[in-house]
Amino acid sequence: MLAFIFTVLFSSLVAYFATQNTGTVTLYFASYVWTGIPLYLVILGALVTGLVFAWVFHLLFLISSTLTISGKNHALKALKQENLELTKKVHQLELENAKFTTRDGDSATVDNNSL
Repeated sequence: MLAFIFTVLFSSLVAYFATQNTGTVTLYFASYVWTGIPLYLVILGALVTGLVFAWVFHLLFLISSTLTISGKNHALKALKQENLELTKKVHQLELENAKFTTRDGDSATVDNNSL
């Protein structure tokens, strides 16, 4: 509903602007000449062209950001996998260490100063 209200307000402003700027102009572009074009159409055309260029640049920025985030997510997933593998290896080494201490019949604790 809010977008509809803004659209109506903007359209009203454009209509008012068009009634105030009905003078005609001549446009020259390379070898092409257009005569009798209302001034408000020239201004609105420039506005629309600017909006299209801004949208294209925003779209390119959005694609670039998406690719960057995708790369970061891939790296994060690889690091999480590596962390999981290292955690498993630590657990296996702890089990192996526990086997060696119980195999010798020695239940001695590790001295903190020896670490």
